Amino acid sequence: MWFNKKKEAPSKRYFSEEWMVSWKNNLAESKLYRLKAKDWNASVLLRMEPPSDILQKNDAIGFFLDLQYGECHELRYAQEKDIDLTDIILAGSENTWLKLIELKKDPAIMIMKGALKLEKGSLVMLTNQKEAAKALLQTAPAYIEADLDEPFISNKIEKMSIRKEHSSFKTTTGGLDFDSFPMQLFQKSKKLGVWDPADISFEKDKEDWKKFSEEEKEIIIHLSALFMAGEEAVTLDLLPLIQTLSKEGRLEEEIYLTSFLWEEAKHTEFFARFVKSVMVTRPDFERFHKPFYKKLFYRQLPEDLNRLYSDSSPLAQLKASGTYNLIVEGTLAETGYEAYHKMLRENNLLPGLQEGIIKLKQDESRHIAFGLYLINRLLEDNPHCKESFEKHLETLLDDATNVIHEIFEPYDVVPFGLEKEWFLNFAIKQFQHRIDKLGIY
Repeated sequence: MWFNKKKEAPSKRYFSEEWMVSWKNNLAESKLYRLKAKDWNASVLLRMEPPSDILQKNDAIGFFLDLQYGECHELRYAQEKDIDLTDIILAGSENTWLKLIELKKDPAIMIMKGALKLEKGSLVMLTNQKEAAKALLQTAPAYIEADLDEPFISNKIEKMSIRKEHSSFKTTTGGLDFDSFPMQLFQKSKKLGVWDPADISFEKDKEDWKKFSEEEKEIIIHLSALFMAGEEAVTLDLLPLIQTLSKEGRLEEEIYLTSFLWEEAKHTEFFARFVKSVMVTRPDFERFHKPFYKKLFYRQLPEDLNRLYSDSSPLAQLKASGTYNLIVEGTLAETGYEAYHKMLRENNLLPGLQEGIIKLKQDESRHIAFGLYLINRLLEDNPHCKESFEKHLETLLDDATNVIHEIFEPYDVVPFGLEKEWFLNFAIKQFQHRIDKLGIY
């Protein structure tokens, strides 16, 4: 269980009338909630599926809250009839709600991980008010103190040693494991990854570009600016991971990662060729790199990858792969590819850019698959790292959603019909798909 195993969860004390009164009083006294929720006006139904024993005794499905600009005007048991009356419905199991209360979890993150379900309401609005939602649940009375101690993780920092000599060679002693997953990916990369950005024609793209409105050009430049820096960043920062696995003697993994790096370099080349061939003048791309984008790509990505030079521990490897494969590639890049698809393929525009994006997506699917393989191997061998790794992902997922908010800030109406709600939902779906495969959370 997630709570302190020395104590039984006092579930009979939770969700009672007295508990609700205490919660309402806590909300009234919370300066933090008043500050964070000063712009939030919504009726909220917190639904429990299935209802706990106490809820069932009161013919209730959860809790109804009337929240108005930092004040809670009503907090009571919710009935079926309240479903049509509320602006927001969040649903989760009894254990999920207890976890939120005891561990003071962020409800927005719990939605993104799939533990909570947003049954009614706007994901965009809820993520905009995520600090208010977090402060709301933090005031809910908790009757036991969660055991929040970090699982034991060795403080020993494993510095990457410089190999001075070889004692033997795998190919001459045991041979390569061609059935291993990395070698299977390598076979695919040799067939599917051998495409040349220089072979892609942008002649039709040039004609399309001349016909675009300034607003349409702006969103293409905007997305391209994010991908250009992102592809260059991963090209620059991947080497420490390759060297770490090499020092561990994981030859099959290193062999595949040589194609990995080569493909990232080609992605960088592809966007550079598109810009040079199609855009008449070179825009100021970096004006689109807002604070959360810079936090993730300018600082977090190089920090997590380059940490491996001084700390090659399993947790450091997990954080590096989590940042790179699950967030940068598996969440943000995958969503960006789909955005290009919606803008271009559905409107039959920029065929050269479309062709390159299809190739990039094929490459990245192999990269993400390797990342899942690596993370799964590390977690199986080092289960004590799981909780710290999950916390790392929570922080990064929050940053990733803020990057999406930044993308849409300059636009009242986004050209080509792109919508923030779709963007957020797709990104979260991609993240949930990957963590489901890993079986974490």
